[in-house]
Amino acid sequence: MSISDKKQKIGIFGGTFDPVHKGHLSVAGAVLKRYRLDKIVFIPAPYPPHKRRPLADFSHRVAMLESVLADEPQISISLLEAERQPPSYTIDTLLELRDRVGDQQFYLIIGADSFTEIHLWYMYKDLFRLTDLVVAARPGIDMKTIAAQIEFLPGDFQYDPKKEMWTRGDNFHIYYFSDIHVALSSSEIRNRLVRGDDVKEFLPTEIIDYIDKNHLYT
Repeated sequence: MSISDKKQKIGIFGGTFDPVHKGHLSVAGAVLKRYRLDKIVFIPAPYPPHKRRPLADFSHRVAMLESVLADEPQISISLLEAERQPPSYTIDTLLELRDRVGDQQFYLIIGADSFTEIHLWYMYKDLFRLTDLVVAARPGIDMKTIAAQIEFLPGDFQYDPKKEMWTRGDNFHIYYFSDIHVALSSSEIRNRLVRGDDVKEFLPTEIIDYIDKNHLYT
């Protein structure tokens, strides 16, 4: 295989990003560095099938992402979920992404809270033939909970404690990123905005300015 034929390592970060906050950006930057990815693609969901309708319009959420990622050469945004008919499940997004960029090495980035419910996702077993998983730690979810969830998944997994990684026989990997976690959520930030609380600790200045200018979350 020539250098030009080498698969790219692409992180996939999906969500509503309602709004995007410092936790999202911290996780993306850390995953990019830790796993030596070539790039990360943020994929905002217009109408997530497992959540209620976002408060901010899709165009606003995309604009906020663009404002904080403009100077990040290895991080981009894809609007592919907005270009397809809903509902847009993760398996559909991955298949569409593979059609667009080829058979690359994908890393789906999810929080530990989402991982504990992955067995409820649409066609979740088929995800594992398309992408590895990077599970970012979340407060209140310990390593035992993660390990128990992996026991529930199909196949025989072997754990490497040095890499905090489980490997299945077909070379599917689950990476657990234990030393980075997001201690806040977009819903908590929205509640703070409604109350008029200070959110400088959680949101980049560009996002605060955009929210104020467009009167979002009031």
